[in-house]
Amino acid sequence: MRRIIALASLVVLCGAATLFAQTSRPASPPQLSLQQKATLYASFQKELAGLLEKKDFAAGADICRKMIDLAPQVNINHYNLACCLARLGKADEALAALAKAIDTGYTDTAHARVDDDLASLRENPKFKAMLDKIAKADADRADGLYEKGDDIEGVKTVEGKPESGLRWRLRMSPTATAEKPNRLIVWLHPSGGSMNKTVEPLAPALLKCNFALLVLTAKDWTGWNSADGEKLARTIEDAGKVAGIDAKKPILFGYSAGGQIALLLWYESPDKYGGLVLDAAYPVVPVGATGRVATLPPSAKPGVKGCPFFVLVGDQDGGARIWVAGEDSYRQAGVPLTIHYVTGQGHTWLFGGVQREKLYAWLGQVAAGKTPGVAATAPNMATTRPSGPQKPIKIDEVY
Repeated sequence: MRRIIALASLVVLCGAATLFAQTSRPASPPQLSLQQKATLYASFQKELAGLLEKKDFAAGADICRKMIDLAPQVNINHYNLACCLARLGKADEALAALAKAIDTGYTDTAHARVDDDLASLRENPKFKAMLDKIAKADADRADGLYEKGDDIEGVKTVEGKPESGLRWRLRMSPTATAEKPNRLIVWLHPSGGSMNKTVEPLAPALLKCNFALLVLTAKDWTGWNSADGEKLARTIEDAGKVAGIDAKKPILFGYSAGGQIALLLWYESPDKYGGLVLDAAYPVVPVGATGRVATLPPSAKPGVKGCPFFVLVGDQDGGARIWVAGEDSYRQAGVPLTIHYVTGQGHTWLFGGVQREKLYAWLGQVAAGKTPGVAATAPNMATTRPSGPQKPIKIDEVY
C-alpha cells in the first residue's frame, strides 16, 4: 500500500485541475466544481488512511473506487484498490486493478514486489509477468531520457543506476576517503527540465565546502510525483555506498518545483536532512484548482532545529509575500532560517555571483558543524523584506 501522507497526495504535487478535469466516470456528481471535487478527494484520502490503519480493507476498497471516480488518471488510487482487493483474497479483481494502475502510469515495481498487501499475488504467474513487463518498459524509457554530463576538471564523476531508484551522477573529490568523506548535496530539478547543465558546473565550488553534488540523470522532468519522492530516498542510499561519500543527512537543493518537493520531504521527516537550499520555492501547498495556496506550517517533528534553510526569493515574486508572512513563525518554531529577498526579481533562477557566494559561505558554516540562521543576530540573516504590492502567486508558478 502507498502511505497516505502529504507527500503522496497528487493533489499537492500536481494540482487539482489536471486530476479532476479528466474525470469521465458518472459517479462524480456533475454539479460539483473542481474546488469541491478537490475538497472531497482530500476527505477521501483522510478517510482511507484511517480505514487502512484499522485494516478495514473492504471499506478501503470502496473509498478507493470513489477516489477513482474523482481522479481516474491517478495511478496510486488503482494501486491502493489492488492492495485492498488482494487483502480480501480477490486475486482476479486485484490483478485487474493493478493492470489499470500500470496503464495510468504506475512504474514502481520494486515497491510492488515487496508490498505486504500484495503478498497473496506474489506466486501468481500473471502478477510476475505484469511486473517484469513494466519494469523492462520503465528501464527502457529511463535509458531514453538519460542525460550525459560533461567532464569537470579536478572533479571525480561516478554514476549509478539502482534497480529501485533513479539513475544518478555524483560529482565528488578525487581525494575523498571513508575517513575524510564528502558530504552530499542533492539537486532537485524544476518542472520542465533537469537543469543539470546549469548546476553541475557549481561542483568545484561546492567541493571547496566539502559537499559532493548528486544529480539525477534519467527521469520524467515534467515534475515530481509520490513515487519519485520514494525513489529519491533509495537513490541517495545507493549513492551513499560510494567510498568517500557521507550520505547521512544530505542537503536538498531545489529550484521551483524541486524546492517544493524538498519542503515536503523536510516536512515529513526533518531529522533526515542536514539542510535545505531553496530558490523560488515557498512553504505552501495548492488548494484545489482555483490558483489559491495554503501555507505549509512549520513542522513540529524532531530534527527541525538542526536543519537550516537557505532561501532565495525575488522581491517581485508572488511567493515573496508567503515568506514575509511566514518567516517569523518558522524562526519561532526553531527552524534556522537564512532568507534573502533578491531585488527586482520574480519567479526565476536567482543564483547570480553574489548569491552563489552567500550560499558557499552558508555551506561552509554547515560543513564546520555550525547552524547558520539559528539566532536573530546571526550573520547572513534576512535582508530587507520587500514592501508594496506583489503579483498574486499562482499554482503553475509553484508546481
